[in-house]
Amino acid sequence: MDYLCPVCNGLAPLSQVCQRCGTLLADAGRLYDYYGDYSPYREIDDAKLDNGYPDRRNHQCLHVGWCSSCQAEQTVAVQERTPDMLLDE
Repeated sequence: MDYLCPVCNGLAPLSQVCQRCGTLLADAGRLYDYYGDYSPYREIDDAKLDNGYPDRRNHQCLHVGWCSSCQAEQTVAVQERTPDMLLDE
């Protein structure tokens, strides 16, 4: 079954607060896109195989959250959903 990230697909905003100061984090994109020059063009599931996170098994999409207040950068795990799950929401 195919899973998709609601943040990547514009269905929901990143809604995580900064662990340091409590400010709402801005979405700075997928973590996988920061791996190298060609990483944005890599298959998503392929990038999940060797990144050291359990994101593939847990159906999560890792995003970089940026705090404009304290300049902290944090990894945020966004729960992916199937199209059927989205219809039920």
